[in-house]
Formats: sequence, C-alpha cells, structure tokens
Amino acid sequence: MKLQIIGNGGIWNKEASASYLIDDHILVDIPNGCCKALAKIDAKISLIDHVLITHFHGDHYFDIPFYLLRKYQDEETNINIYCTKNGRKKIDVLYKLGFSDVAKELAKKLDIKYNIASTFMIGDYQVKRIKVSHGTMKEAYGYIFTSENLSVGFTGDTAFCENVDYMASVCDYLICDCSLILGNEAHMGIDDIKKLAAKYPEHKFVTSHMFSETIKEAKKLKIKNIIVPSEGDIIIRESK
Repeated sequence: MKLQIIGNGGIWNKEASASYLIDDHILVDIPNGCCKALAKIDAKISLIDHVLITHFHGDHYFDIPFYLLRKYQDEETNINIYCTKNGRKKIDVLYKLGFSDVAKELAKKLDIKYNIASTFMIGDYQVKRIKVSHGTMKEAYGYIFTSENLSVGFTGDTAFCENVDYMASVCDYLICDCSLILGNEAHMGIDDIKKLAAKYPEHKFVTSHMFSETIKEAKKLKIKNIIVPSEGDIIIRESK
C-alpha cells in the first residue's frame, strides 16, 4: 500500500481539508478544495476510480462535482463511489447544482457505480465500513482496508467510541480524527489519541482533521507511535 495525506486540516484553517489517497487511485473523502490539493502534489485525478465518503458534511464531499467534471473531460468514465443510500441522493443533487448545463450529459457518459454495502473488495483490499459517533450526524462511518500483511483504518469524523477502540485494536495504522486538544461528543482530541497510543503501542496513529491550535500542540508530542503529518506526506509505502 501507498498511503498519502492529501489534507489533514479542519474546515477553518489553512491546511487542506482531511483526505487520503491510496495507491494513487483510491480516495478516502473528497472535501472542499480536494481537487486543487491533489493538483499540488501532481496526483492525476483521471486515475482515481474509487471514492469512499465517510459522511455527508460539506468538508468531506463538496469537491465531487469537480472530480466528476474532470473525469468527464478526460474521458475516464470508470467511477466507483462508496457511501450510504441517502448519500447517493446528495451527490446527485450536488453535481446538478454545480454544473447544471452538462449534468445530463455527464450522467449519461460517466459509468458511476454506487456501492452502499458494509463490506466489499477494492482490488486486493477487503474493505469494511464501521459506524462511528459524530455528534448529531447519524450516518458517519470509518473504513478499514485489509490486505494480506497490512490493516489500515480511517476513523472519519468521530468522538471516541467503542468502534474507534475496535479499529485501533486491529489496524496497523489508524488515521484518526484529532480535531481538538480535548475531545468532545463530536470529535476526538489529543487526549484520546494519547490513550489509544498507550493502549496499543505496536500500532501507529496518524492525526488528521486538526484545527490550527491542535496542530501546534500535537507537534509537541514525543510519542513514537503518533504521527502528526503534513499535507502531501507519504505515510506508508509498502508492497501489498
């Protein structure tokens, strides 16, 4: 697996919003500004054929219209989107709002396949969708990618909960919501990450979705299995 951080920021700060690229063609979340962030690292949007969405807040899916338009213009028609049934409706509305003049042609030309299953395969990866606890957002999920020798998880936006602990226990790397210094009912904090790192010392925890003050504090940590990345960083570069 090759895992690259496209963005690790929260919605209000200068860092790109949280998004991650696997093997140059699988994208976990496609937030506001994602396509520009991909361009900055010379990632080819036309190669991205799998997009997984953790939940439907704008800072996790609002670049979908720009992604679809790029695929349409590049004549790369194979697109697989993984989300909830309600999420599919939101995506249909969004790209029609974004590009009403070409929406019908875009829908006709692109081969968009929606997958709402809780477990599925992407190439050699078995992927499992895990429900998390994100305040009043009832449909919020993380994902676990498992190959023969590696397990990598993405919590999406979440407070600390039983399923986050489960993900931490089974994942070699867990990309974690770390929005705050102290976690609350909607987001995890540095305090939660420190507890997980102590409980599972053989596993690595990668902070994400951080606000500016959280980044400053997280960078002061001297804990070997906590990684505080910058956008563009390659966290994993291992053979499958």
